[in-house]
Amino acid sequence: MTDGPSDMEIDAYIDGELDVEGRFAVEDYLRRHPEKAAAVLGDMGRRSALQLLARGRQPVPAHLIEAARSLSSAAPVRRRLWAPLGGLAAAGMAALVLTIVIRTPPAYVDDALTSHRVALLRAAMDSQVEAPRFNAQEIRRATNIAVPAVPEDWTVTDVQLFPTERGPALLMAVQTREGDRLSIFLQRRKNGAPEQPDAIREGAQSVAYWRRGDMSYALVGESEPGEMDARAEVLARTWS
Repeated sequence: MTDGPSDMEIDAYIDGELDVEGRFAVEDYLRRHPEKAAAVLGDMGRRSALQLLARGRQPVPAHLIEAARSLSSAAPVRRRLWAPLGGLAAAGMAALVLTIVIRTPPAYVDDALTSHRVALLRAAMDSQVEAPRFNAQEIRRATNIAVPAVPEDWTVTDVQLFPTERGPALLMAVQTREGDRLSIFLQRRKNGAPEQPDAIREGAQSVAYWRRGDMSYALVGESEPGEMDARAEVLARTWS
């Protein structure tokens, strides 16, 4: 942790998944960065509040409701953080539904991440030939997906239809002038994605997601969420 802990290491610390050395390194960093420490403590407190709500205690303490409600104005939270709530009792679930809105990424974000990882596998395999050439009109006739223009300094390296439970999607693998490999994921389907891009980190990748009408978009790559969000903002303005 030469430049401080990564987002993944902070998540692991909050989840109690680090060894003693790892925890010490994170805690030493937080001790020297009070603002970051306050943010981490806030995340830990909200997580604990939701875990207590999940026990279905009646009545639900007001201070826990307020702590959980603050999640609705926070940044999007990775879905894995809610795994411990799978056994939420009916009464506790009702309290959550009535009092807070948890902003989680729409389901197609998982498809976008999966398709990006498949594209990386294809690019690394000699037996899997990439298909950078495509017929935009044919794709639109078959899927009702309009293929958008990409920045001039991006090179399209592969275009594939990707089957999902929510219908066909289009994957465009691109390479930037700097050599970054990105994936653009498109699907015609209404969902709860925001009109302005939001970005999250999932494992080794970041994904920015947004919508325009009934079109859903995602941009996936290895950069940090902030950089991916900035790139998605440019695309969103270009395609609007």
